[in-house]
Amino acid sequence: MTRAYCFPSGLIGFGHDIPKGARIIARGPRKELRDFIAVKARHGYRARKGVLVAASDILLVPGMPEADDADAARNALLRWTRFIAIRPPKHVRVILPTERSAADAR
Repeated sequence: MTRAYCFPSGLIGFGHDIPKGARIIARGPRKELRDFIAVKARHGYRARKGVLVAASDILLVPGMPEADDADAARNALLRWTRFIAIRPPKHVRVILPTERSAADAR
């Protein structure tokens, strides 16, 4: 079972282990999970020679990178996980952060 997780910056990663400082978003079969998250996430951009180019390997939780503080970032994560939890694929489980855990993390 692969896990999707995000860092406080909003950067999304995938793997079997959750790195220190990251929060789990969802879990499921690798391809199904990656495809699902890739459709729902914001795609990042990289600069090459002063020109922005799409970089499909950079996935971000919408609202987290531009959040003014940790509370705003947690709220962005909560809104987005609620949104993606509406209709996940059959074998993907979205892990919702609870209101309480967001408050306890302050």
